[in-house]
Amino acid sequence: MNKTSLAITVPFLCLIFSPAYAQPELEMAIKGGLNAATLAEDNRVSRYGFSGGLSGDLEWPIIEHFLLGGQADLLYTPRGAKVIFGGEYLGESRQHYLDLMVTARPGVALGPANVYLLLGGGLSLLLTATKESASGAKENISGDLHRIDAALLGGAGIALHLPRCELGPFKCGTIFVEARHDIGLLDTDAVNGGFKNRTSSLMLGLSFGMAGASAPSNQPIK
Repeated sequence: MNKTSLAITVPFLCLIFSPAYAQPELEMAIKGGLNAATLAEDNRVSRYGFSGGLSGDLEWPIIEHFLLGGQADLLYTPRGAKVIFGGEYLGESRQHYLDLMVTARPGVALGPANVYLLLGGGLSLLLTATKESASGAKENISGDLHRIDAALLGGAGIALHLPRCELGPFKCGTIFVEARHDIGLLDTDAVNGGFKNRTSSLMLGLSFGMAGASAPSNQPIK
Protein backbone atom coordinates (compact mmCIF):
# COMPACT_ATOMS: atom_id res chain seq x y z
CA MET A 1 0.00 0.00 0.00
CA ASN A 2 1.50 3.36 -1.00
CA LYS A 3 1.58 6.50 1.15
CA THR A 4 -1.44 8.06 -0.53
CA SER A 5 -3.67 5.01 0.01
CA LEU A 6 -2.49 4.70 3.60
CA ALA A 7 -3.22 8.37 4.37
CA ILE A 8 -6.78 8.06 3.07
CA THR A 9 -7.49 4.59 4.55
CA VAL A 10 -6.26 5.11 8.12
CA PRO A 11 -8.90 7.72 9.12
CA PHE A 12 -11.71 5.44 7.93
CA LEU A 13 -10.29 2.43 9.78
CA CYS A 14 -10.05 4.47 12.97
CA LEU A 15 -13.73 5.29 12.70
CA ILE A 16 -14.89 1.80 11.72
CA PHE A 17 -13.05 0.00 14.53
CA SER A 18 -13.59 2.62 17.23
CA PRO A 19 -15.63 1.47 20.27
CA ALA A 20 -19.36 2.24 20.07
CA TYR A 21 -19.55 4.21 23.31
CA ALA A 22 -21.99 6.98 22.48
CA GLN A 23 -23.85 8.35 19.53
CA PRO A 24 -21.48 10.50 17.47
CA GLU A 25 -22.03 14.24 17.34
CA LEU A 26 -22.15 15.60 13.78
CA GLU A 27 -21.14 19.20 13.15
CA MET A 28 -20.69 21.32 10.04
CA ALA A 29 -18.29 24.24 9.90
CA ILE A 30 -17.11 27.16 7.85
CA LYS A 31 -13.42 28.08 8.09
CA GLY A 32 -10.84 30.30 6.53
CA GLY A 33 -7.46 31.85 7.09
CA LEU A 34 -3.99 32.64 5.78
CA ASN A 35 -1.75 30.13 4.10
CA ALA A 36 1.88 29.99 3.02
CA ALA A 37 2.67 27.86 -0.03
CA THR A 38 5.92 26.88 -1.68
CA LEU A 39 7.38 24.16 -3.89
CA ALA A 40 9.98 21.57 -2.88
CA GLU A 41 12.56 22.95 -5.31
CA ASP A 42 15.69 25.09 -5.00
CA ASN A 43 15.35 28.89 -5.03
CA ARG A 44 11.62 28.81 -4.19
CA VAL A 45 10.18 31.19 -1.57
CA SER A 46 6.71 31.02 -0.05
CA ARG A 47 3.74 32.87 -1.48
CA TYR A 48 0.90 33.88 0.83
CA GLY A 49 -2.82 33.72 0.27
CA PHE A 50 -6.22 33.00 1.75
CA SER A 51 -7.70 29.50 2.03
CA GLY A 52 -11.23 28.66 3.11
CA GLY A 53 -14.24 26.42 2.71
CA LEU A 54 -16.47 23.91 4.48
CA SER A 55 -15.91 20.94 6.74
CA GLY A 56 -17.86 18.32 8.61
CA ASP A 57 -16.83 16.17 11.54
CA LEU A 58 -18.11 13.26 13.60
CA GLU A 59 -16.89 12.93 17.17
CA TRP A 60 -17.27 10.06 19.65
CA PRO A 61 -16.56 10.38 23.40
CA ILE A 62 -14.69 7.17 24.26
CA ILE A 63 -13.37 7.34 27.82
CA GLU A 64 -13.47 10.28 30.19
CA HIS A 65 -12.00 13.40 28.54
CA PHE A 66 -10.88 11.50 25.42
CA LEU A 67 -12.53 11.85 22.01
CA LEU A 68 -12.17 10.05 18.71
CA GLY A 69 -13.48 11.53 15.50
CA GLY A 70 -13.10 12.06 11.82
CA GLN A 71 -13.17 15.20 9.69
CA ALA A 72 -13.72 15.91 6.01
CA ASP A 73 -12.79 19.26 4.42
CA LEU A 74 -13.63 20.86 1.09
CA LEU A 75 -11.31 23.86 0.77
CA TYR A 76 -10.09 26.34 -1.79
CA THR A 77 -6.30 26.52 -1.46
CA PRO A 78 -3.93 28.79 -3.42
CA ARG A 79 -0.45 27.40 -3.96
CA GLY A 80 2.68 28.33 -5.86
CA ALA A 81 6.00 30.02 -5.06
CA LYS A 82 8.26 32.96 -5.79
CA VAL A 83 11.55 32.32 -7.60
CA ILE A 84 14.54 34.07 -6.01
CA PHE A 85 18.06 33.32 -7.28
CA GLY A 86 21.13 35.06 -5.90
CA GLY A 87 18.88 37.57 -4.16
CA GLU A 88 17.20 38.51 -7.46
CA TYR A 89 13.47 38.10 -8.00
CA LEU A 90 12.83 36.11 -11.21
CA GLY A 91 9.07 35.66 -11.11
CA GLU A 92 6.36 33.67 -9.40
CA SER A 93 3.63 31.12 -9.97
CA ARG A 94 0.13 30.79 -8.59
CA GLN A 95 -1.95 27.59 -8.65
CA HIS A 96 -5.56 27.48 -7.50
CA TYR A 97 -6.68 24.15 -6.03
CA LEU A 98 -9.83 22.58 -4.61
CA ASP A 99 -8.82 20.22 -1.79
CA LEU A 100 -10.76 17.25 -0.46
CA MET A 101 -9.11 16.10 2.77
CA VAL A 102 -10.15 13.30 5.14
CA THR A 103 -8.50 13.03 8.56
CA ALA A 104 -8.72 11.17 11.83
CA ARG A 105 -9.35 13.58 14.71
CA PRO A 106 -8.35 12.28 18.16
CA GLY A 107 -8.77 14.80 20.94
CA VAL A 108 -9.00 15.64 24.62
CA ALA A 109 -11.79 17.58 26.35
CA LEU A 110 -10.46 20.23 28.73
CA GLY A 111 -13.43 21.91 30.36
CA PRO A 112 -15.23 24.03 27.74
CA ALA A 113 -12.49 23.41 25.16
CA ASN A 114 -11.36 20.49 23.02
CA VAL A 115 -7.77 20.06 21.83
CA TYR A 116 -7.35 17.75 18.86
CA LEU A 117 -4.99 16.44 16.18
CA LEU A 118 -5.59 16.09 12.44
CA LEU A 119 -3.92 13.11 10.74
CA GLY A 120 -4.76 12.02 7.21
CA GLY A 121 -4.63 13.22 3.65
CA GLY A 122 -6.55 13.56 0.43
CA LEU A 123 -6.66 14.85 -3.11
CA SER A 124 -6.15 18.31 -4.64
CA LEU A 125 -7.77 19.25 -7.95
CA LEU A 126 -6.07 22.01 -9.95
CA LEU A 127 -8.53 24.65 -11.12
CA THR A 128 -6.19 27.06 -12.92
CA ALA A 129 -2.57 28.21 -12.81
CA THR A 130 -0.59 31.25 -13.95
CA LYS A 131 3.05 32.32 -14.09
CA GLU A 132 4.34 35.88 -13.83
CA SER A 133 7.79 36.97 -14.99
CA ALA A 134 9.98 39.55 -13.26
CA SER A 135 8.70 42.14 -15.74
CA GLY A 136 5.09 41.48 -14.73
CA ALA A 137 4.03 39.58 -17.86
CA LYS A 138 1.55 36.80 -17.05
CA GLU A 139 0.70 33.57 -18.83
CA ASN A 140 -1.66 30.70 -18.19
CA ILE A 141 0.26 27.49 -17.44
CA SER A 142 -2.67 25.23 -16.51
CA GLY A 143 -1.84 22.91 -19.42
CA ASP A 144 1.73 22.46 -18.18
CA LEU A 145 0.66 21.02 -14.82
CA HIS A 146 -0.88 17.76 -13.70
CA ARG A 147 -4.52 18.27 -12.71
CA ILE A 148 -4.50 16.07 -9.60
CA ASP A 149 -2.18 16.00 -6.59
CA ALA A 150 -2.30 13.78 -3.50
CA ALA A 151 -1.19 14.96 -0.08
CA LEU A 152 -0.52 13.94 3.49
CA LEU A 153 -1.97 16.30 6.11
CA GLY A 154 -1.05 16.90 9.72
CA GLY A 155 -2.22 19.53 12.14
CA ALA A 156 -3.72 20.47 15.46
CA GLY A 157 -6.58 22.59 16.67
CA ILE A 158 -8.39 23.94 19.69
CA ALA A 159 -12.18 24.38 19.80
CA LEU A 160 -14.09 26.42 22.38
CA HIS A 161 -17.74 25.47 22.93
CA LEU A 162 -20.14 28.37 22.53
CA PRO A 163 -23.03 29.14 24.93
CA ARG A 164 -26.14 27.14 24.12
CA CYS A 165 -28.25 28.80 21.43
CA GLU A 166 -30.28 27.82 18.38
CA LEU A 167 -30.39 29.51 14.97
CA GLY A 168 -33.30 27.97 13.05
CA PRO A 169 -32.49 24.30 12.40
CA PHE A 170 -28.97 24.70 13.78
CA LYS A 171 -27.46 25.06 17.22
CA CYS A 172 -24.25 26.86 18.09
CA GLY A 173 -21.24 24.57 18.18
CA THR A 174 -17.69 25.82 18.62
CA ILE A 175 -15.31 28.52 17.52
CA PHE A 176 -11.97 26.97 16.66
CA VAL A 177 -8.44 27.58 15.40
CA GLU A 178 -6.53 25.04 13.32
CA ALA A 179 -2.86 24.96 12.30
CA ARG A 180 -2.33 22.63 9.30
CA HIS A 181 0.47 21.50 7.01
CA ASP A 182 0.16 19.35 3.92
CA ILE A 183 2.86 17.68 1.86
CA GLY A 184 2.13 17.06 -1.81
CA LEU A 185 3.21 13.60 -2.92
CA LEU A 186 3.03 13.94 -6.69
CA ASP A 187 5.13 15.92 -9.16
CA THR A 188 2.88 18.79 -10.25
CA ASP A 189 4.86 19.88 -13.32
CA ALA A 190 4.12 17.88 -16.48
CA VAL A 191 6.91 19.63 -18.44
CA ASN A 192 9.99 20.16 -16.28
CA GLY A 193 9.36 17.75 -13.41
CA GLY A 194 10.49 17.74 -9.79
CA PHE A 195 7.98 20.17 -8.27
CA LYS A 196 5.96 19.14 -5.21
CA ASN A 197 3.55 21.28 -3.19
CA ARG A 198 4.12 22.29 0.43
CA THR A 199 1.41 24.31 2.19
CA SER A 200 0.92 25.59 5.75
CA SER A 201 -2.20 27.35 6.96
CA LEU A 202 -3.74 28.89 10.06
CA MET A 203 -7.54 28.86 10.02
CA LEU A 204 -10.32 30.29 12.14
CA GLY A 205 -13.68 28.55 12.00
CA LEU A 206 -17.22 28.33 13.36
CA SER A 207 -19.13 25.06 13.66
CA PHE A 208 -22.84 24.26 13.97
CA GLY A 209 -24.75 21.16 15.05
CA MET A 210 -28.34 20.17 14.31
CA ALA A 211 -30.86 21.67 16.73
CA GLY A 212 -32.52 18.99 18.81
CA ALA A 213 -29.60 16.57 18.51
CA SER A 214 -28.62 15.11 21.85
CA ALA A 215 -25.40 16.27 23.41
CA PRO A 216 -22.63 13.68 23.41
CA SER A 217 -22.11 11.67 26.54
CA ASN A 218 -18.86 10.41 28.01
CA GLN A 219 -20.58 7.20 29.18
CA PRO A 220 -20.55 4.03 27.05
CA ILE A 221 -23.76 2.76 25.51
CA LYS A 222 -25.00 -0.35 27.34
